Parts: sequence; structure tokens; C-alpha cells
Amino acid sequence: MMFGCLGVFVGVVIALVIWLGPLVKAANKVGVLDPQVKRDYEGNTMENLKNIHNALLQYEASEGQLPFAETWMDAAWRRLQTADMDEDQAKRKLKSPSLYESNPQAFGYAFNEALSGQYSGDVENPAQTPLIFDSSDLTWNAFGNPAQLAPNPPRPEGNYAVTVEGNVMKLDELLKK
Repeated sequence: MMFGCLGVFVGVVIALVIWLGPLVKAANKVGVLDPQVKRDYEGNTMENLKNIHNALLQYEASEGQLPFAETWMDAAWRRLQTADMDEDQAKRKLKSPSLYESNPQAFGYAFNEALSGQYSGDVENPAQTPLIFDSSDLTWNAFGNPAQLAPNPPRPEGNYAVTVEGNVMKLDELLKK
């Protein structure tokens, strides 16, 4: 008799889990049961360039080459998204912080078109070759020659670039070499 009652009880619990499980899972996913507080972006130019560099190297590791210049932000964006930020805050990783206050829609970084579709190991001087740099072209997926697209006058904190090797440096120092 006792085993019969225990069996019925276990059966009812299993039925409830099966019936309520998807409902609880859906409620949790939208944050009803445990509302997730999204954090705000707190980066700077150095962090942004490092994050973009890491995202592009992840892309290269999976695809065997750097992205094509026309789609570099699309490739980086997939690897920069974070669950603890909403989309607008996460996209600020692709925006130059010095432009954000005056123009929140501007991006301000560009991809060195000479590296489009290349393998970073084939770059002759990776420590001195700009990969992503501060740009006067403020659009999504901006690309071109760093010497031609360098902002003039320079940004308030100066123009920066991240090299293929991953060093964040002043763009004008890289262009002199």
C-alpha cells in the first residue's frame, strides 16, 4: 500500500514537471522569475580596440583568414555580443568613445583594406601593421587605407590603432614607419 502511494506521488510530480517545465523555462528566459540586470558599457578606446582584435582573431581561427573588409564589423559583432548587455550597449564596443557623446550613431573605426581576407600569419610586419584604426569614415563596416582615413584633426585623445599583433598604438606613430 505504501509503495502504491509513493508511486502515485512520484507519478504526479513527474507529470507536473513535464507539464510545467516548458512554462517555467519560458518565464525564466524572459526574466520573469529571475530578472537579469543588464550592465552598461564602460569601455574606452584601448579596450574597444583590444576587444575588436580578439573578436577578429576568433573569426580568423574559425574561418582560416581575417574577414573581408566589407564585412569586418559583421564578423566582429557576432563575437562581441554579451548576454549581460543589451544590444545597444554591446554595440558601443564597436564605437569610438570620443564620438559617442556628439554622435551616438557614429562608429569611427575602420579596417585596413590591405588585410582583407588575409591570414595574419602572412603579414610581413604584424607589430607595425594597423588592423583596426580610428577613422574619419564613421559608418558600419568602414574600411580603407589608414593614411587616407585617419581623422584630421585627430580625436581629442589622439588617433589609435590596434596592430595585427594586438598592440594598441598611436596611429600616427605606425604611419611614420
